[in-house]
Amino acid sequence: MVYLIFLDLFWSAAALAVDLPKLPSVPVWAWLFAVVCPIYPFLLFWVWRALYKGREPNPYLLAFAAIASAVFGPLALFFYPAVMTKIGFDWRSLGQIFWVLFYSLQGWYLLFKKRILLAPAAAAAGYLLIKFYLDYRFGTFGYLGVEDLPGGVLFYLFALAVTLSLVLCLTAVLLARRAK
Repeated sequence: MVYLIFLDLFWSAAALAVDLPKLPSVPVWAWLFAVVCPIYPFLLFWVWRALYKGREPNPYLLAFAAIASAVFGPLALFFYPAVMTKIGFDWRSLGQIFWVLFYSLQGWYLLFKKRILLAPAAAAAGYLLIKFYLDYRFGTFGYLGVEDLPGGVLFYLFALAVTLSLVLCLTAVLLARRAK
């Protein structure tokens, strides 16, 4: 678990170094919704750190780390290939798939192993719904412009993101009820 803690912290810092130069192109109010890759490994870092120290993580921290991280993995499997069909094969986009899957698998693990309460799960789902609505509304995925994707592809990515967010929120709540 110690390696996972350090890997999440390292990858969060590395992703932040990549994202920082792009933030000035995003309105300040949207930063909370635009930055993805540095945030979720950082939240996972705090969850694993608490578990390593024998404590239960904050329920909201756990919900945001597990549910959001789990959602972004399947999305990456569709988003980056869709982008590459438009721009051509790109090693960086291919690498992003594996990077996102790294933290997504942690989210899936936590989703099934830890009890996520209703209010934190609903808050995480609400945040994700706002985030994905803004992405769809402004033709972005975080700070990545997706305006070149055909409208249908963008709509299906949005529908997949919303569906995953709601299904994983519901799954987390149902698993928590069953664990009682």
